Amino acid sequence: MKKSGDQRPAKSRPSSPQQKTLGLPDKYDKRYRINFSIKTKDVEEKLKYLRTGSRTNDDEDLTPSRVAEFRLALLHYIDFCQKQKLQKLAKLRHDQASLPIHQYRDQIVQAVRQHRVVVVAGDTGCGKSTQPRRIACISLAKRVGYETLNEYGSEVAYQVRFEGSKTDATRILFLTEGLLLRQVTTDPTLSQYSIIVLDEVHERHLNGDFLLGVLRALLRAREDLKMVLMSATINIKLFAGYFNGAPVIQVPGRLYPIQLEYLPIKQEEQTSKSERLDPRPYLRVMQRIDHKYPGTERGDLLIFLSGMSEITAVVEAGRLYAQQTKRWIVLPLHSTLSIEEQDKVFDIAPEGVRKCIVSTNIAETSITIDGVRFICDSGKVKEMSYDPGAKMQRLQEFWISRASAEQRKGRAGRTGPGVCFRMYDESEYDNFQEYATPEIQRVPLDSTILQMISMGLRNPRK
Repeated sequence: MKKSGDQRPAKSRPSSPQQKTLGLPDKYDKRYRINFSIKTKDVEEKLKYLRTGSRTNDDEDLTPSRVAEFRLALLHYIDFCQKQKLQKLAKLRHDQASLPIHQYRDQIVQAVRQHRVVVVAGDTGCGKSTQPRRIACISLAKRVGYETLNEYGSEVAYQVRFEGSKTDATRILFLTEGLLLRQVTTDPTLSQYSIIVLDEVHERHLNGDFLLGVLRALLRAREDLKMVLMSATINIKLFAGYFNGAPVIQVPGRLYPIQLEYLPIKQEEQTSKSERLDPRPYLRVMQRIDHKYPGTERGDLLIFLSGMSEITAVVEAGRLYAQQTKRWIVLPLHSTLSIEEQDKVFDIAPEGVRKCIVSTNIAETSITIDGVRFICDSGKVKEMSYDPGAKMQRLQEFWISRASAEQRKGRAGRTGPGVCFRMYDESEYDNFQEYATPEIQRVPLDSTILQMISMGLRNPRK
């Protein structure tokens, strides 16, 4: 139990009516992780062993009244902690009701009851994934457990490689696409699941596309199986058509007006693939914000770069600039950071200070960061691609698609009017592909074919 700071005996006063209405349990309850069974039985007997540090003065001995006073102070502290929890719960319910998807709740439930496959398409931040802070399967499970008041139970569990919390009592299980595909090898009908929800299907990862094909075949084998596909508002008709015209529930996001500015990088500041990224164009964006927008106007900056080396170059230069101006907190964001480091991007900056978050495309659709007002888009992304000359796959840098550029731009308009700085020319944007090339068309399929054979699919071409 946490200490309450100053633990001097408090003056005894009767319990307030508000305390009684809280209905606090009088015994230990694992849901609260607090032991309320603080008793005063046998106080006289225990006083023989409980003494203060000094025994020179009898007045310093513990007495039943002093123990009672301390117990009352402790109960007030526990009561305070409990009120804090209730306030957090009330705020949680208010936040849930304010999400755009909340008004579609009954419609989604009704659609799942009436149809075997439902597509839920919504902008990032509308609440479709129940993803508040973390970038991990584990954290999604913990968040849903918290929101359903099952934080310390096992009804909501997770399963990742080498780790899991699933028990016989589990009703909702969060797991990765790869693990679900492995389960098909041992349980071809996935008999333990009655509803399968696939999130972020628009990202078109290899495992995600392969899993969609497996599940479409599984729907013919299991009449009781239902599916929910969750996607950003990208190429929705493709997924609905793949499942024979599945109904689409489109949830609008909270989007405010966004001012668009093209700031192409100067020729002398452009670097080759082998050179370190020149951070000067991105520092100029920070300076532009400092000069044009007063510090009293809240709003953070989110910079999209292609990879970790580029992020490191901009973060190092940005932190030097922040030391001089005292107006910025510069933070990296990519998938290899620890959970603690990732969580820093969600902290609120002090008054008069802005956050500058330098991220890969993980912040494009996967997470929502409140308070972002400015976007700086490099227009680049690194993806796995097969090199026929070297006969191997490697991570290569490409221009993003127009759909990705619009997704990045939209991050600036979630909480208020925003500004998007594109670090390329408008003519370059016009030449972007409409959608990104799916991973299944870019990488070798040998491991996927072997996995298909292990599932009993002897002729993968069919």
